[in-house]
Amino acid sequence: MKQLKFKNLKLKNLTFVLTLFFTIIHFDRVYGYAHLAKILSGNHKMITEVFSTEDLDQEDPNFMYEMFSSIDDFVSIPDGGTPWKVFADTVMNEYTFEDSEGFEWTGVRPEFTDEIKQLANKKILVQGYMFPLDQNEKQKTFLLIPFPVHCPYYPHASSNLIIEVHADDPIVYSYDPINITGMLELVPRDDLYNIFFRLKKANLAAN
Repeated sequence: MKQLKFKNLKLKNLTFVLTLFFTIIHFDRVYGYAHLAKILSGNHKMITEVFSTEDLDQEDPNFMYEMFSSIDDFVSIPDGGTPWKVFADTVMNEYTFEDSEGFEWTGVRPEFTDEIKQLANKKILVQGYMFPLDQNEKQKTFLLIPFPVHCPYYPHASSNLIIEVHADDPIVYSYDPINITGMLELVPRDDLYNIFFRLKKANLAAN
């Protein structure tokens, strides 16, 4: 009986470790390790050492170019839709700040183009992949990105390639790209999540 309990305990520990691992991978694609480290403040010192931002350099321009140029391999532009390039042209200005415990963090703030400003507070249509924020099959608030969540070629999506979607009615999660309509909100400053774009009153549109 003791041996069985020990095996069950090891299985539970393994499940927890795997869950944490995949959570970290998903979170990194959306917000980056720095923000994850800030949230997991229960063991702040250890987390900071593991996910330190001190050695992070600017994104490789070649990598960013290849990422942007590959968008068309994963999504298409529906009739009347907004291409991801309009979002990708948003400049990401890096900034740093120090928290109450003296740890330094790095984030980005947007510098919107005139083209994206013209779409502010207007209804747009965009195609992308759902990044779920809930464990439910149906998602009312989720992220939309131009790459599959488990894409092996890109470790994460930058802030100018993420749209935070707030749907009127829950949408069933899909591994395939979906078309979404909604009112575009530009977010000039979001120091918590570094979100640049929100799609309000969103609904699923026909593919």
